[in-house]
Amino acid sequence: MSVDLGRLVAYLNDTLMCQQFEESAINGLQVAGKKKVKKIAFAVDGVLETFEMAVAAGADLLIVHHGLYWGFQWPLRGADYKRVKLLMDNDLALYAAHLPLDAHAELGHAANLLRELGVENRVPFGRYKGMSIGFMGEIPECSRTELHERLETLLGDSVKLLPFGPEKVRRVACVTGQGADFSLVREAKIQNIHFYISGEASHPIYHYCRENLVSLALGGHYRTEVFGLRALKSHLENQYDVETVWLEAPTGF
Repeated sequence: MSVDLGRLVAYLNDTLMCQQFEESAINGLQVAGKKKVKKIAFAVDGVLETFEMAVAAGADLLIVHHGLYWGFQWPLRGADYKRVKLLMDNDLALYAAHLPLDAHAELGHAANLLRELGVENRVPFGRYKGMSIGFMGEIPECSRTELHERLETLLGDSVKLLPFGPEKVRRVACVTGQGADFSLVREAKIQNIHFYISGEASHPIYHYCRENLVSLALGGHYRTEVFGLRALKSHLENQYDVETVWLEAPTGF
């Protein structure tokens, strides 16, 4: 079975509310492909590696979090040329959802990471350009160490912890990827978050967390941003009679 590419793109745009987000990323269909989609691949990054993997898997459409275009049309030469040429030579469509997949209450990265971690009563958190791009909620009281270990198990990798907040944890928040900037860590402090989860941070955040008594867990940009894509994969499997495939391409960051 298959689904019309235009119909699928319209459904994704509406479901993820792409039109509501103002950012540098171009959300939606970035490169057109076959009119009929029989197999959809999912990956965190829209790069040559995942394009090659999608072609090898026989996909007609690749859905990613980090697409090709970020508010500026780069000249098509060098690596950019190779990426687009591979897509076009194989008639592989590319769809990207950046902030829409951060912010979504059902299909978003943070919402699903927290859900799988056992965080309940989730509400929006993390203000960015007038919108929330993460979530916060509550868990039954546990130790900071226990939650850290649970997070490492969930992510399947080590998690850097800045353990400056309270030893007992109930209130947890998350903005994935590069969500550990000063404004978001400050919001965690204001909201009395006991354990804040993100992907990566800059050097000065260490002392900012230490001086403001905030515990920050850094699980890696890649590892924290698989959750929304996997949720979207399951959602589309239920919505349409098409094949899907997950492309694992970790970066170590």
